[in-house]
Amino acid sequence: MTIEFLCGSCQKHYRVKDELAGKRAKCQQCGATIEIPVPPAVDPQAEAAAPLSPTAPPRPVGMPSSSENIRGSGDFEFEISQRPDFALVTVKLQPGQKVFAEPSAMASMDPCITLQAGFKGGLKRTLGRALGGESLIINTFTATGAPGEVTFAAGQPGDAAHYRLKGGALYLQRGAFMLHGEGVDLTGKWQGAKGFFSGEGLVLLKASGNGDLFFNSYGAILPVDVTDQYIVDTGYIVAFEDTLQYRVSVLPGLRAGGTLKTLFFGAEGLVCRFSGQGRVWIQTRHVHPFLAWVNPFRPAKSN
Repeated sequence: MTIEFLCGSCQKHYRVKDELAGKRAKCQQCGATIEIPVPPAVDPQAEAAAPLSPTAPPRPVGMPSSSENIRGSGDFEFEISQRPDFALVTVKLQPGQKVFAEPSAMASMDPCITLQAGFKGGLKRTLGRALGGESLIINTFTATGAPGEVTFAAGQPGDAAHYRLKGGALYLQRGAFMLHGEGVDLTGKWQGAKGFFSGEGLVLLKASGNGDLFFNSYGAILPVDVTDQYIVDTGYIVAFEDTLQYRVSVLPGLRAGGTLKTLFFGAEGLVCRFSGQGRVWIQTRHVHPFLAWVNPFRPAKSN
């Protein structure tokens, strides 16, 4: 008998023998610590008496649903809870360990944690982060004298995800950065015409180095493994790996005369075409359609 489960951090699929149930293992892809799930006990008599059902088989044991907490460890232990609507990221730091977060992201912390606000990475990198929709200031949280926990929350309702950098890079959409550990470098990447036509910003955030990175979304996060080509609306992209190539274009089928109107007024039909092999993270909601839906309900100003 085998057990199937996913890494709660990077969603890599594993299949192991049931004799390993309850043991801990390290994910080969992201390095997170995984507790191999124990299959639920089955009553042979109840199983024999159960009627056959035409429904699809249940998901593999240990495969996390969108509402399950995600736990793992890299440079430090972490947990992502309250998913996928109002995600909280809790990190446990050992004495001397640091994490770096977007201002106002901290929700709570132990007394042994100190906070220092300042610039990080020099003027060029600081301006790059600002152009990518993030603050000029980075808050540094350090555990002093004893282990301690810090809890972080995003500004918008939605999910959060963890990514372990191993010398590569991850590109984040505007406003997606939440926090990162030591060894991660965060700066801006100029998109040129890609950003001008996408409607989502001229600069992407580029996270590189070695360490833990956390990012957030508006809505739930759906990871998609691209093996050849994949198309995503520009407003639904949260992050993607640097192993993917991309270009922004208009969906085929739009009438030629309406292309410029589409690009400059509505941004409808603008998509990012990914190619190569890598992972892209998609959010299940787009803030602009939500604002358009809310707008008619706003109270009218009186003269």
